[in-house]
Amino acid sequence: MMHSAKQSLRRRWNKFSQTPFGCLVRLFLGRMFYASDNNGAEELDIGVGVIVILLAMPGLLVSLLMFEKYGSLIRLLRGAGAYDPFTATIPDEYFFLVLSMVVSGGAALWRWDSIFLDRRDFTNLVPLPIGLRNIFLANLCAIFFLVGVLTLVVNAASMILFPVAVVGSQPSLVLFCRFAVGHAVVMLLASAFSSLAVFAVAGILMTLLPAATFRSLSLLARFTLAVLLLVLLGTSFAVPHWLTLLSVANARRVAILPPVSFLGLLRTVWGKGGEPFVSAMTSAAAAALGAAFSTTVLAYRASFRRSFLRIPETPDRGPLPRAPFSFSPLAPLREAVLRTPGQRACCHFVSRTLLRSDGHLQVVSAFLALGLVASAAVLSSAPNLHSIVTGNAPSVEFLSVSFILAYCMIVGIRLAFEIPADLQANWIFRFWLDRDRHEARPVARRVLLLFSLSWLAPAGFLATLAFWGWIAALLHAAILILCTVVLVEVLLLKFRKIPFTCPYPSFKSHSGLIVVAYLFGYAFFTYYLPQMENWSLSDPWRLFWFAPLLAMVLGSVQLYRKQMLDLDKELVFEDVSAPGF
Repeated sequence: MMHSAKQSLRRRWNKFSQTPFGCLVRLFLGRMFYASDNNGAEELDIGVGVIVILLAMPGLLVSLLMFEKYGSLIRLLRGAGAYDPFTATIPDEYFFLVLSMVVSGGAALWRWDSIFLDRRDFTNLVPLPIGLRNIFLANLCAIFFLVGVLTLVVNAASMILFPVAVVGSQPSLVLFCRFAVGHAVVMLLASAFSSLAVFAVAGILMTLLPAATFRSLSLLARFTLAVLLLVLLGTSFAVPHWLTLLSVANARRVAILPPVSFLGLLRTVWGKGGEPFVSAMTSAAAAALGAAFSTTVLAYRASFRRSFLRIPETPDRGPLPRAPFSFSPLAPLREAVLRTPGQRACCHFVSRTLLRSDGHLQVVSAFLALGLVASAAVLSSAPNLHSIVTGNAPSVEFLSVSFILAYCMIVGIRLAFEIPADLQANWIFRFWLDRDRHEARPVARRVLLLFSLSWLAPAGFLATLAFWGWIAALLHAAILILCTVVLVEVLLLKFRKIPFTCPYPSFKSHSGLIVVAYLFGYAFFTYYLPQMENWSLSDPWRLFWFAPLLAMVLGSVQLYRKQMLDLDKELVFEDVSAPGF
């Protein structure tokens, strides 16, 4: 019977997809999952299967960890008795709510540009006998289909595994179904709200702003939303306990805000609607979901005709506004820093690609947002903000901020180097550059240092100068610069290609080890180095400990490169090892 239902549903979909309206829906769905950006840059072709795995992985991993907490055998060994699953799981339910909203919202931010029609769609669709109303409805249907897919995929694992972990050992089937249905319904609604909220913001901006201004502010809007999502994820462990410490009036105000309000909706679905605040929380959650849905539809409807018909009049612009003049204060140093014409040309190409490509800027801005949130978390871990800027030497929390931002910025740009800009244009590099000359590493090194230290070093220097004087500021800036240079050399250990000119690296058997290495590097660079600097600044003579440490790392890097085969040093334009190795 199940097989016949699937066959019937497939026949209906095939029949619908052959209609003109169905073909439009299929076209817009295809561009949302696969289409390249407006500038022709190639997208990350990882397939729908891999996308599904990546989106479902957070919920799967967290659900598996819950077996250790709620498993009957584990609870027996710990001496824990019976518990009420509808009460004991409130903190974990809130965490799952936040997790599903963050993953769904992040996926919606990733496909932000694909929901809007571009010049290619205008050129292909306008000559066809298709009404503008049908184009609008087909694209709107594709948007809602994308929201539905994201919602199901993100929560697929947790909807099954988390109820099994919590009440799977209970003898009552009714209890299991009651818990599982409530968890599934609310998680799906919360994910749908997050995705719709992102698209609603995009629709409002597109309605209020001219097309050129919207494209310029699009990256800033996505960056701000990404920071908010990361902040929301960072509060997932503290909010349930924090709510118990608030007064009744303040708790009532906070409870009607998403995602807290969705806990009230969950309690209502579980049959706990008579509890305090639950009815107000349920109404607030339903209102938030309805507002996100209606705002998405109304904003997109109000802006669709104007934006679509003006596509030919809108010039192709990058995500960042261009300066009205091309003066650079670093121009006199260009000849000295970039010694060969090849280095100057490649460095110019890499810098312009980072600043003008929407896909590469998304990667860098995501890592920068992660760095900002991590820095805020470190600063908030101090007993009070006043203690951070008092004392004879800069505190560890204060010093960690510069190292966190430097690490996230450099790693983000390093990973962005693996995204090809346009492989059909890399023939000029193949034809012009000598494979035996090591042009790739100097170019990548200078770009990484330029985009990180050019603003981090002055910012760290001025901030330290304001509280601790010239000596501490100079020493902090010097240590930050030296440590960043060493980090760049380690990340470029085997680098031998011009950024953005090679295909994506294939998945390697040791890719998991690479991720672990990046996490270990983050812990060492952002935790241990600031502690060493804090210990050294209290007595400037201790700074000499940095010299042998950094020299040992640089010496190891140089020794490894000398022992490499000449074949492994040649410039390449095809698939090489994964990033970082």
